[in-house]
Parts: sequence; C-alpha cells; structure tokens
Amino acid sequence: MVSAEHEALVAALVAAGVRTPVDLPSDDALAAMRAAELAEPPVVVDGVVIESIDRGGVPCLQVTAPGSDARRAVIYFHGGGYLWMTPQSHVAVLVALSDACGAPCVGAHYRRAPEAPFPAAVEDAVAVYRATVDAGVGAGAITLAGDSAGGGLVIATLLAARDDGLPMPGAALCFSPWTDLAVTGSSADTADDPIVGGPALRSMAAAYLHGADATTPLASPLYADLTGLPPMLIQVGTREALLDDARRFATLAVTAGVDVTYIEHADVIHMWIVFGPELPESQRAFELAGAFSRAHAGQSDAGDAGSATTNARGASPR
Repeated sequence: MVSAEHEALVAALVAAGVRTPVDLPSDDALAAMRAAELAEPPVVVDGVVIESIDRGGVPCLQVTAPGSDARRAVIYFHGGGYLWMTPQSHVAVLVALSDACGAPCVGAHYRRAPEAPFPAAVEDAVAVYRATVDAGVGAGAITLAGDSAGGGLVIATLLAARDDGLPMPGAALCFSPWTDLAVTGSSADTADDPIVGGPALRSMAAAYLHGADATTPLASPLYADLTGLPPMLIQVGTREALLDDARRFATLAVTAGVDVTYIEHADVIHMWIVFGPELPESQRAFELAGAFSRAHAGQSDAGDAGSATTNARGASPR
C-alpha cells in the first residue's frame, strides 16, 4: 500500500496540472524556458558540496555528500523526455544518491531536443563516462544512473560504450527507464499516471528522433542486443505509463544473460523520486539503489561486471 504522503503528492500534482503536454512549445516559448533555466539560482544543501564542472566537454553538476569516496563515482542522467529538466532540477535526487551510494554524483547536462536531437544525448553521455574513466576512476567503481528518458539513456550509454570497446561500469541504476520510443507498451495509454501518457510520449519521441527510426537500439534499447551489459537494478511504479517499458526490457535483459534485479513499487507514479524525493517510497528506492551500487561498484578497484542473472522478486518480470 502506498503512503499517505504519496497520495497527497498525487493530489497536488493533479491539482497543479503538471501532466506533460502533448503539444510542444513554440520556438519563442522554448527559448524563454531555456533562459529561465539558466537564470535559476544555484541550489544549496547544508553539508553537501555542489559544484559546476566540465566532464568530457559536457557541463555537469557534481554533488558530493559527506563521506563520499572520491575514488568512485555515480553518473546521473536526468529524465524529462530528452526535452525538459536539467541536473539542477534533480539536485535532491543527486544528493540522495551520493549519500546512499557513498560516492560523488555527477549530473550530466546533456544536449536536449529539439535543438539537439538524437544521437546528441548519447554522444554527451558517453563523453562524460569516457572522461570519468580517463580521470582515473576505475570503470568498475562507476555506477550509471538515470530516471525515465535518463534511464533509457543509461542503457544507450552502456550499449555505445560496449560497442566502442570501453570497459563496462560496475553497475547501472534505472528508475522507470524509457526503453521504447515507438511507444508500443499498453501501459502508455492505460495507466492512471498523472505525469505523462502515450500521446505526450509519442510527441517527445518524435522531437528527439527527428526522423530517425524509433526502433534504433541507441534510441530504444528494447530493440538492442544486450549481451555483455553490467549488473542492473530496475525500479518502476505500477501506476506508470512506462511500466511496460521496464517489464519488457527487464525480461529481454535477463534473456541476454544480464544480472538484473527488477523491482516494482505497487501503485507508485512516474518520477516519484523526482517530484517527491522525501516520500517513504522514494527513500526506499534510494536505499535499494545505494545497496546495489555499493555491492557491485563499491570498491575503487572493482572489476568488470559478471553475468549471473537474478531477480528481486524471485521470478522473471511479467
């Protein structure tokens, strides 16, 4: 059963009308939104070091919670349909993961559509990962993480890095990953999700793809060969439009021999960790993520990922 805090958040989100619109903003409106992002004051969190850095030519926000091991790293890709949000909009998530994982968390400000369509985000994500390895952090001590589009970008980064011959990170954390930009999962149109629905997903996919095939593996990892990917924790809410994206991808990954831990949070909405990082459901998700990262990428000299297959519920995803 979900918490009273979760249900209060849902009521507030519905009342505020935050559901992602189907129609994209005009060029002028988009420019105004981008300008407003740049004008946002830096976020300050007591006891936490937050700094702007460059990583592989990509602007990033690095968050370091007390006790973080600088020999390890979490690289985070924010959600927002490849069009919206920034690392600054996800500071609470970056702080929570830095604390839970015991490592600095670097939020990548990758290029976004429609100004920079696919594969710009993937190129930037790989550049951040490559630069982190080049900076001396062992690949096995790195955790890639992301929510929604950022969760899909985690997987795309793994695929591109693998194909480029880069070593795999120690672990991957995917919160509600968007793995199918063809939007064929039934939950996209049937879920009672106050954040996003099928029509908006299709609109954002079209803007990001800019004419590319929606089943291109680096855009939609559901259609990829997943052989050789590192241990992966996938968490999703059952009230989400992207529930089927997570379920189908987890099944595919298990079949490919990937070490997958798959967890469904009953009746939880999309991007719950972003809109309600203080919720009991979010705190539980961060706790699980931290334990997974420490187990698989918890040593500065951690080796390459293994290939055993597990599932948190003791069975393959449905």
